[in-house]
This record gives sequence, C-alpha cells and structure tokens, in this order.
Amino acid sequence: MKTTFFSLLLVVLIQPCTAYSQNSANENITVKGKIIEQESNKPLSYVSIGIPDKPFGTLTDTLGNFAFQVTGENLSDSLQISLVGYFSKKLAVKDFVEGKEIIIRLDIKIIELAEVVVTNSKKHTEILGRQASGKFVQVSIHNKKSVDQTIGSEMGMRYKTSHANAILKDFNCNISGNNFNYIKYRINIYSVKDNMPDTLLYHKQIFMSIDNFRKGWINVDMEPYNIKLPQDFIVTTQWVDSRMDYKEDPITMIPVAMSIFSKNCYIRVAALDKWQKKAMNLSNFVTVMY
Repeated sequence: MKTTFFSLLLVVLIQPCTAYSQNSANENITVKGKIIEQESNKPLSYVSIGIPDKPFGTLTDTLGNFAFQVTGENLSDSLQISLVGYFSKKLAVKDFVEGKEIIIRLDIKIIELAEVVVTNSKKHTEILGRQASGKFVQVSIHNKKSVDQTIGSEMGMRYKTSHANAILKDFNCNISGNNFNYIKYRINIYSVKDNMPDTLLYHKQIFMSIDNFRKGWINVDMEPYNIKLPQDFIVTTQWVDSRMDYKEDPITMIPVAMSIFSKNCYIRVAALDKWQKKAMNLSNFVTVMY
C-alpha cells in the first residue's frame, strides 16, 4: 500500500509541472525595454535586438524603445543587442518573463580605421548588379500584413569586382510598388564568409529615405563614406522606419529576375534572424571606382 500511495502521489506532483511546462511553451512572452548609451543616457535608435538565427527580433524606435514577442520555447535562449559603433550585449530571454520594461545600456566602441584616401587617380568605374527594372516578376518586402513585423527585415545582393581596393561610389535600388508616405532604410555593407554575410564594412549607420509614395530607381551617393571594398561583398537594405497615412495592407515591391544557376540574393525576416539565400536577382546595382 505504501508503494502504491507513493506512486500516486508522485503522479499528482508531476502532472501540474508537466501541464505548466506545456502551457509556458505555447505562451507568448513580450520582450520590451529601452536601449540607451551608457555615457550620455541618450536613447539609441535602430538598435538590432533579437534571438540570433531565429525569426524573433526587431529594432528600437527613435526613442530607443522596443517590443516584440517570443514563445515559451525560447526561454532558454539569449537575446543579442547590437549596433554599429557600440559593443554588443547578450541577455537571457527569461529576464523579461515578468513583463517589466528593462533598461539596456550600450558602451561606445572606439574603432581605429585605416585611412582611405579618394584621389583623382580613381577615374575608372564598374557597375555591378542588375540594372533592369521590368515588372514581370516582383517580390514583396513584407513577410506579414503588419508593418511592425517588417521592422528589422533585410534583403540584398552579393557583388564581385575584379579590382582590389575599389571604393563604393553609389548604391541603386528599384521600387516598383509603394503605398507609403515615408520609408527609411539602413544600408548595410558586409564582407563575405562561408558564402554568407559576415562583418559590417563601415563603422556608422547609413540611411536611405523614400518620400511621397516614390517609385522607380533610388540612387544613394556613397562616395562621402569612403568605403573600401573587398573583391567579394554584400549590400543590403534593412527596413527601420515608415509612415502610412491610410489603413491598408503594406505594399512595397521590388522587380526581380529568377536565377536557377546562382543564389546571390540574401534575405532575413527579422533583425539577427538566420540568413536565407534565394535564387533571384533583385533590381539593385552598385558602382565602384578604382
């Protein structure tokens, strides 16, 4: 009888724990907080925060605030917080379970860069990428119908130049559909490692803005940044902010050409998510000079 009673008692004790574990795994957890600079206490805009290689993440707004949801299955994961020019930081997802807003402080990273001098000797230019803009095939930037779920998403192309030490002269992208009054992108330039985006090649944020429902080619002058390129590099645009005056599904389309021979297009649906390679070429191109 004692053995039977002990077995029944053990079952009773285990069942609530099991039920709690199952519920918590399916439960959504809101991760929210504010990111500021350690020294000045000023809010930091467009900081990437998310679970590395998973589609849970976002960017801070202009006041340094952020909020997004994860599931109970992510309780054992770590969040990564990163912004170019600052030291990255990691925090446990479980620290946010109570739902309170957490203040995160980032320290400035002092970066010593080799001087890049652009002289009149760099007279030659080379255009890399797709200059066509036909609308026969188009892709949407928005993975979901909510604009909030587009924040932090990123897409771009890989380029190769035959010239060492080339300088990035300009970046060009085509928008074939747009119902936004205002869109703000961050332009990211990466080195390549193991055929994937690796290290950012510039120590500051570079932005591109689109106003008044603009469509067509967008040109960004990159000469002021003096970005020295490896022969193999990736340029992406990352959605950081926008404004829509009408309540409707978001529309932002890019013309593409499908490619069965190569996967030079890189996409991730959330900040710090795992990169995906796609067999298509965006209507994006760059000019380099050497």
